[in-house]
Amino acid sequence: MDLPAKRVFEILQNKGVDSIHHANTVITSCQFLRYGALLSRGTVERRGFYQTEQSSDDLDKSNGLWFDVFTDSVDIHERASRRNLYGPVLFVLRSEIISKAYTGRIWVTKLNPTKWEGTTREERWFSSVEDLEQNFVPGRFDQMIVFRHSGGDLPISDYLDKIILDDPCLESPKAKIDYYSMAYGALRLARTEGKLNVPVQKRKCHEDCKCEQQYADNTTISQALFLPKA
Repeated sequence: MDLPAKRVFEILQNKGVDSIHHANTVITSCQFLRYGALLSRGTVERRGFYQTEQSSDDLDKSNGLWFDVFTDSVDIHERASRRNLYGPVLFVLRSEIISKAYTGRIWVTKLNPTKWEGTTREERWFSSVEDLEQNFVPGRFDQMIVFRHSGGDLPISDYLDKIILDDPCLESPKAKIDYYSMAYGALRLARTEGKLNVPVQKRKCHEDCKCEQQYADNTTISQALFLPKA
């Protein structure tokens, strides 16, 4: 259910949420940077841009979420000490962007849409400001801030603080260059093309982080996550 954007911003601020996050693959993130906006899956498809497939695509379409932009209240990689399943590139945005929503309304999930089967509308979404105030927990992965009904296009140039990029410590077998360097160069070029003056930083993981091993365990997936071209 839609909630007043300014009230959502105030409640999240009071709960210590100063920034929101969006993770994606390198190739899809480069599209965002060139355009200067986070784009919904449906918007990227409609404009004929390439994007990495996600396992949730069919569910998003059937649930009417294909043109929505999803963000998290926490850096999932850092909090869970594992790679983010959506990709190694993290956009870190100042939470003020919430209060500037095009429609003046924001939706916040109670459950990840991948868990929606057999649930009610009230179990899927926060239904009121009071509900959000009482039950939103910063860092709970199921609770996502969703920009709906805004054309699937969320301009970020005024709110993007930085981009964080994972280092999988892997090398492309064909290009003979490490994935991090290749992805870093692509992101910097796309950032320049989009006239965005923000830093691209290498992620600093905790000692117990499992991401490096996870990237090494499936190099086919890692290649899809890091390669800047189809």
